[in-house]
Amino acid sequence: MMALPKVALFDVDGTLFDTERLWAEALSLVFETLGNRQSPQRLMHLTYGMAWPDAYAALATAIPETLAGFSAQRLGHQLCLQFDKLFQLAPPVIESSVALLRRLHYAGVKCAYVSGSPRQTITTNLARCGLTGLLDETCSVPSDDVRMGKPFPEGYLLALKRCGVAPSEAVAFEDSKVGSTAALAAEIQTYVCPPPSAPEQSYPNGVIRVQSWAELFAGLPEVELQID
Repeated sequence: MMALPKVALFDVDGTLFDTERLWAEALSLVFETLGNRQSPQRLMHLTYGMAWPDAYAALATAIPETLAGFSAQRLGHQLCLQFDKLFQLAPPVIESSVALLRRLHYAGVKCAYVSGSPRQTITTNLARCGLTGLLDETCSVPSDDVRMGKPFPEGYLLALKRCGVAPSEAVAFEDSKVGSTAALAAEIQTYVCPPPSAPEQSYPNGVIRVQSWAELFAGLPEVELQID
């Protein structure tokens, strides 16, 4: 079995939850209300793995005719409302990554998240899926806590500081090129396992790609997955 790290840092969208596609679907619905419907596939391609400020900038560049004079805050508010409705309909848990989270947590590994989503959204959705308490909120880093999101390493560096560990004592679990670039820039050993909904990506050198999260730390005891 691979040696256990002191700290495991999980991305949220696309890693714990298959929500990158949900954000794209929600964004498509918002654009429809603005009279310029965009396909979820196009929107996912434009914004996959990005924190909201960067995603908004990419959208404003690609679709300026719709977003001229439309602030990131205003669009983000409408986006979160649509996303929340979609998440509640069918929580898109990625079972293998949540199983890994449970196994590491019960093995005594400190687990936290580093995400481009806001804390309130993450906290609410973790609670909906019965995952509250598995991720240390005091060590976690949502988008609210950083100035420069992924692919910049600020979030991962802050998580290391909050956890009180060196990069060599942590591992990161990601799904996107943007996220894995950030983790590697923080000198953290990084694994990726994109969900089937993810677009094709070229990952940076140094990333370890696995076919399933179940491949990692295979000797850990299984813990039953519980989704409320």
